[in-house]
Amino acid sequence: MDDGGPGTLTMLIILILVISVDLAIAVFEKIYIYLKEKKLAQKAAEEEILYMVNESHEQGYIEASEAEMISNIFEFGDKQAQDIMTDRSNITAIDADMSLSDAISFILNENNSRFPVYKENLDHIVGILHLKDAFRISRNKNLLDKPIGEIEGLLRDARFIPETRNVDSLFATMRATKLQMVIVIDEYGQTSGLIALEDILEEIVGNIMDEYDEDTGHIEEKGKNKFIIDGLTPLEEVEERFHISFGDVPFETLNGYLISKMEHIPSEKERFSIAVDGYNFRVIAVEDKMVKRVVVSKIPAETNETTQNK
Repeated sequence: MDDGGPGTLTMLIILILVISVDLAIAVFEKIYIYLKEKKLAQKAAEEEILYMVNESHEQGYIEASEAEMISNIFEFGDKQAQDIMTDRSNITAIDADMSLSDAISFILNENNSRFPVYKENLDHIVGILHLKDAFRISRNKNLLDKPIGEIEGLLRDARFIPETRNVDSLFATMRATKLQMVIVIDEYGQTSGLIALEDILEEIVGNIMDEYDEDTGHIEEKGKNKFIIDGLTPLEEVEERFHISFGDVPFETLNGYLISKMEHIPSEKERFSIAVDGYNFRVIAVEDKMVKRVVVSKIPAETNETTQNK
């Protein structure tokens, strides 16, 4: 008879390693519920499972990304809203005075299906606009030129949470109420960021392609002067994005350039950083002998030197 011990949890976690991405969210939710109901997020159980995960990874049974995903499950409950939110400076929002017709055109040119709507500035968010709601309302041609903030039944209520809201609790609430987006406010009542349900799930399963994403982005902005870059990003794209030059080098990708500077094939646990034209390039993930992810941040030009930390 199953006693609900770590063995059962391990089997649940392993399921996520053998299914398609389309089912990843559903499986994670099952694991989450299991953890909550069985109360297995205790220190002893965590250490035992994480030990098994590390052993499995070292013996080659699971990939580094898979081990990281499982470990993330146990870090999930320690995070606050401010740790995972999209920063205010990166929020794309719609002015309540924009016409319905213009709002639809705006959304269709973006990569998301829902946006916060504001009056005057982001500290006065009045609702959330969903693309499907905009299309539904647009059937009434008389409303196409009307400001979206004045159309009854168009905007959904915005939900506000503090920066310190526990992500574990937030996830449970968003699931129970079918919320897709919340606005994060600081201690002064001002908007500091937003969180989509997708953001929470990405903390576990990595970047999720939603129905409006394009699989073309190598550079992801994570905050002011901070970016995450795919190791296979073409050097030319990096140079154009940051207005820098890697010089005349015989490499096409960031991975090739960084490995040439490391002067050896990196191990999965290896970390390396190099400064180029005022930007620090820090390797944070290596998989299959290739640089997988790099954090790029703006630094003073005088610190443009190479450092390595194995």
